[in-house]
Amino acid sequence: MSRTVTIKDIAQHCGLSIATVSRVVNNKGAVRAETVARVEAAISALGYRPSMAARALKTASSMTLGVIIPSLTNPVFAETAAGLQQRSRTLGYTPLILSSDYDDALELSAVETLLAYQVDGVLLTVNDAARSAALQRLDEAGVPYCLMHNVPREQMAAHVGVDNFCAAAEVAERILTAGHRCIGMISGEFVRTDRARDRHAGFLSGLHQAGVQLAQLVQVDPVNATGLAQALAAIYNQPGAQPTAWFCSNDLLALATIAQLEQLGRRVPDDVSLVGFDGIQAGALRMPALTSVRTPNLEIGSTAVDTLMAQRHLNALDTGRQLSYQLVAGGTLTPLTDSPVKPLSER
Repeated sequence: MSRTVTIKDIAQHCGLSIATVSRVVNNKGAVRAETVARVEAAISALGYRPSMAARALKTASSMTLGVIIPSLTNPVFAETAAGLQQRSRTLGYTPLILSSDYDDALELSAVETLLAYQVDGVLLTVNDAARSAALQRLDEAGVPYCLMHNVPREQMAAHVGVDNFCAAAEVAERILTAGHRCIGMISGEFVRTDRARDRHAGFLSGLHQAGVQLAQLVQVDPVNATGLAQALAAIYNQPGAQPTAWFCSNDLLALATIAQLEQLGRRVPDDVSLVGFDGIQAGALRMPALTSVRTPNLEIGSTAVDTLMAQRHLNALDTGRQLSYQLVAGGTLTPLTDSPVKPLSER
């Protein structure tokens, strides 16, 4: 029995992305005439037949939206889910929320589950938007989706988030302005979160503009920060570069880092300064409050719903949105000297 030809087969035959072939097959979005001709020729040559189940998703509505987030315990994604839930219900939709635990296989499995429920669209945060099997599966199925927090750089995809690169570069400038030169970063593993990777790149860029090198980089499990205690103990209990300031790629890591530093006899901010990212309530309530990049998580969720609706009803594909963020000055970043250097913008 011959194997069924899929959109992925057509994409490989033409040397195109699955998303491009999906737009041609489903007649959604602007695609160059020569590309359309290549796809149509491949469809004829390979004998592709569209999935009737996928077509049914386009013509019938279940009034449900699939949601995939990396963690149910991270307040960032809880706030995002709250925002999208409020907006979804206003529009008469019911969100079905699943967690991937930063696992690529669970991410793909969650997509398959939501497709089986014939959701009208999917709102999701993936580990890596540049190479996600989950996104490829959604493209193949022809189901509209909108990324939350991911900002893809090399593919056309609806997304809502903040500019992680620029925000992290601003953090670097703020730390440098406080006079720190031995600076470290603590991050979720880059292979499991593209947001951390973008923040790392932006932070390095900000440091390099001032001719400063990153003194220490610690990567830990993004779910439970496994390895953080051992890494910090190795840095502060042995000779070598001991940062006077740390940038943590999210606030949960920042709070965990403060606790571990205190275990090592280092007080924040008296002995070590620290900046987080996300602006979660737990960071704002501690004393002193956590210096952090505050992201509009509720708005990211609600805007993602509207972006998805624009895809469903208006066939709008150019729907990337970057929302504003705010670097909030708490009490965990203090000047190292009495004469901090001038901001980069004033040089």
